[in-house]
Amino acid sequence: MRTGPELTDTSLMYRAPFLLIAVAVTALLVAGGRVSAAGGSASVASASLTTHPSASPTATSEFHPGSGSLSGRVVRLTPGGLVVDSAGHDVDIDLTLVLDVWKETSVRASAIEIGDDLFINGTASSPFVAKYVSANIGRIDGVIREIDATGMLIEVPLRGGGSVLQRIDFSPYIEYGAPAASLRVTRADLVVGRAIGAVIYGRPGGPLRATRVWSW
Repeated sequence: MRTGPELTDTSLMYRAPFLLIAVAVTALLVAGGRVSAAGGSASVASASLTTHPSASPTATSEFHPGSGSLSGRVVRLTPGGLVVDSAGHDVDIDLTLVLDVWKETSVRASAIEIGDDLFINGTASSPFVAKYVSANIGRIDGVIREIDATGMLIEVPLRGGGSVLQRIDFSPYIEYGAPAASLRVTRADLVVGRAIGAVIYGRPGGPLRATRVWSW
C-alpha cells in the first residue's frame, strides 16, 4: 500500500514492506505508553504491537527494549506465536513472553492477523522471542493543507524533491503532543499551514489513521 512515489523507512530501525513515507525518528515511536520522537525521515509500515497473549491490553506499559529487533509480514499463526516473512525468510516468533502489543492501541497478542506488518523487539534466538510488537505502524511529517472533523490532508516532502498529498484520518485513540515538553500540541493547534509529525496506523489496503500528533 504505497501512497506516493517515494516512501522511506522509520526510526524503529525497521523496514516495512507496506507503507513508507518520508520521515525521521531519533528514538522509538509508538502510541500509548512507549513513544518516541523527533526526527527526519522514516517509514510507515511494518509492525507495532505487543502484549502477552493472556494479558489485558494496556496503553501504559513501560518500554524496556530487548537486544534484538526484526520486521516482517505475518504469513502464519502458530500456537503461542506466529511466522513472519522477513526479507524473504520465514522467521518463527514466540509471543508467550511478550510485554506489549500495539495495533493502533495496546491490544492482546491474539489481535495480530495474517498480513499485518510487524516491527518486533526482543531476543534473537530460534525462535525469536518477542518482547514488544508493533503492527502496521509508521510516522509521517508534513504540513497540513486541509483539515476537517475526521482527518487531515498532509503535504509530505519527498527525499528526492517535490511532495505528495496524503490523507490521514484521526484515530479514535488519538493523542496530542509528543513526549518531549517542547512538542506539546492540542487539537486546536492543528490548522492549515501547520507543520506536524504523526505516528500513524494503517493496515495494507486500508486507510491511514493518526494515533499521535505533535507540532513544532
